[in-house]
Amino acid sequence: MTGRDYHADADRFVLHSLRRDRQLVFERGEGARLWDVDGKMYLDAISGTNGPAMIGHSHPKVAEAVGRQLTQLPSTFLAHDSIPVVDFCHKIAEIAPPGLSKTFLCPGGGEAVEAALKLAIRVSGRPEVISLHGAYHGMSLATMGLSGIPSLREWFPGGVRWPTFHQVPSGDSYRPQVADREDENESSAARALEATLDGGTYGHVGALIIELVQGPGGHVVYGHNYYREVQRICRERDILLIVDEVQTGLARCGEMWACDVFDVQPDILVVGKAFGGGFPFGAAIVRADLVDEREPWHILTFQNQPLQAAAGLAVIGVVEEEELVERARVLGERACSRLQQLAASYEVVGDIRGPGLFIGIDLVEDRDTKKPATAACRAAWAWALDHGLITWFGGAGNVLKFKPPLNTPETDFDEMLDLVEQTVAFVEDQVVSSRGVAA
Repeated sequence: MTGRDYHADADRFVLHSLRRDRQLVFERGEGARLWDVDGKMYLDAISGTNGPAMIGHSHPKVAEAVGRQLTQLPSTFLAHDSIPVVDFCHKIAEIAPPGLSKTFLCPGGGEAVEAALKLAIRVSGRPEVISLHGAYHGMSLATMGLSGIPSLREWFPGGVRWPTFHQVPSGDSYRPQVADREDENESSAARALEATLDGGTYGHVGALIIELVQGPGGHVVYGHNYYREVQRICRERDILLIVDEVQTGLARCGEMWACDVFDVQPDILVVGKAFGGGFPFGAAIVRADLVDEREPWHILTFQNQPLQAAAGLAVIGVVEEEELVERARVLGERACSRLQQLAASYEVVGDIRGPGLFIGIDLVEDRDTKKPATAACRAAWAWALDHGLITWFGGAGNVLKFKPPLNTPETDFDEMLDLVEQTVAFVEDQVVSSRGVAA
C-alpha cells in the first residue's frame, strides 16, 4: 500500500476521537524520531502523547523484555500473581516516596486514578473528592468529572459533572486565581480550600487529588508554600492526599518524582505513561496500612499483569543505567537557558516554567494582560508539524509543551530547540498580524 492508501483507509475505517487539520500515519519510531508512511521524519518534542516515550520510541530493552514475557506468560488471573509483577512491585517500593509500598497495576493513567479514587472513598468512608481548577486526571466519565478544565467537561450535552466532586482554585503563580498579586496567591488558594471545607462540605470529603505540575492545564507550577499548606490541611482534617504523577513521574522533573522536587508526601501516588515505554501502563502506589486486602474494592481484567510489569521493570532499568534523572536536570537547565533568550527576543513569550524537562512556554497576546495567544497557537501547531516538529499546546491552547525523551541525542535536542524558536517566531508574527487587522 502507498502512503495515500493508508491515509484513505485511516479516514474510512479508523474512529478518531480527536481530529486535527493534519492527520499523520506513522510507520516507525526510534529514539526521538518518527517516520510517517511517506518517509518524512519528525522530531518528537512531547515523548508520544504527553510522556509514554520518555526513554524514546522503540527502546530495545523494553522491546526485548516485553517480547520475552509475551512468549513466556502474557497474562494471569485476578486472584494470583506472577514473577514479573512481584519483582516490579518490589522495585517500586524501593524507589517510591517514603511510606508507599503497595502497588496496583492497570492499563492506563486514567484507570489508575479511578482505582485511587475508589480506594480513597472506601478507606475514608467519605464520598466527596476535591480537585483543582485547571486539573486534568483522565477522560473516563469519573475522571472527566474531576477535571478543572471546563472545556473538557462540556464535550457532552449538559457537561460531565459529579455532585460529589468539587474544584477549588489552584496556587497558579503566573495567573493568580484568588489574589491580585502573584506572591499572595498561594496563601489565598490555600484559604480557599479551607473555606470550601468549612462551608458545609467538610465531613464528607475523603480525598484531595492534585497534579504537582498541571500538564494539560498549562504546565502550571505552584510554590513550595502552597504544597506545604495543602499537606497541612489534609493532615489536620484527615483527608487523603492523592498525587497524580502520570505525566511527571519517573525522572521527568529532574528527580525520580515530582514529589521529591516539591517535598510532598502523598498517601496515594498515581503513575503511568513513562513506565510502559510505549506499552499501556498505569499504577496506584499506596500506603500499606490503607488497604484491607480481605475486602474487594476494585476489579479489572488486566490488573497486575506480567506484560505491564515486564515493561515497567525494563523502563526503570533504562532510567537507572542511562542516569536519566540527572540527564533530565541537565537538559532541562540547558533548554530553559535557551528559552529564556526567546523571552528576551519575542514579546509573545509570557512565561517559561516547569521542573527538569517538563517545560511549558506560555505564549500571550499581551504581557501585561497575559491574554493567551490561543488562535495564533492553533496555527502554530500545524506550522510546527509541517516543519517536522511534533508538539502540543496546553492551558487555553497557548502553552507550548517541550518535554522530549530524556535520552534525546544532542543533535536532535538542539534541532528541536531551533524549531521551537521558529514556532515562537511564527506565533509572534500571527499576533502582530492580528493586531494590524483589528486596527
